[in-house]
Amino acid sequence: MSYAIFSMLCYCVSILLIAPSLAQGQTAQINKTWVLLTALAGIALHYLSLHYWEDVTPDGTTMTLLEVSSLLSLFIAILATIPLCLKVRTISFLLPIAYGFAIINLIMAEFIPSKMVQLHQHIFAHIVLSMVAYSVCFIAMLYSIQIAWLDNNLKQKKIMPSPAVPPLMLVERHFFRVLLSGEILLTITLISGAFYLADSFEPSNIHKALFSLFAWIVFGVLLLGHWKWHWRGKRMIIFTISGMILLTVAYFGSKII
Repeated sequence: MSYAIFSMLCYCVSILLIAPSLAQGQTAQINKTWVLLTALAGIALHYLSLHYWEDVTPDGTTMTLLEVSSLLSLFIAILATIPLCLKVRTISFLLPIAYGFAIINLIMAEFIPSKMVQLHQHIFAHIVLSMVAYSVCFIAMLYSIQIAWLDNNLKQKKIMPSPAVPPLMLVERHFFRVLLSGEILLTITLISGAFYLADSFEPSNIHKALFSLFAWIVFGVLLLGHWKWHWRGKRMIIFTISGMILLTVAYFGSKII
């Protein structure tokens, strides 16, 4: 439990270091070194707070459903922090949401009992790939929220264009690159799932496959629409959030029911 508490504290410090820049329309200077150090400490402690590595057997490992969700939030935190290391301008808005999501999952995993799930060793690569695909698509959804936030604030003149504010078109370009990466990973996940899961016709696996396929179609339609008809704006946000809802139902729906 102590690892989880210290991880939450580190994430909170990172959020507090970023928050002033968002409150002032991204015009305040972010101390990226301290944000990065506290975020990396939070990520390391987050990993240590998970107990799946303590129960590893030749058949795999067992985790609670909320620990799986916490592991997913860890992947999201890692993938959101990598662009910070690379000094990507458009990532600052995403970090508080990613770290806040990690904090919520840590709290739930530590204090709320939930159903146990088995992660089988022979499909471990598929499980990791599916988690990475989900995390990348989640970050794409955060980018779509950032686009909506920036567009609304610029129209209402709550923030003014400045070197500290990432251009809307740059954020949009990063969004579609991330979403395309997520779509490619999701494609590989669906193919690997069909290959690895010999019992893929069981009801729970049919549920996962169908909803993952629906999400893949939604993301694919959005990417095609942007490429061919230059879709953007509200339509882009609706498609992205809808795809993430379908993907979340695919990953967790059969476990909850």
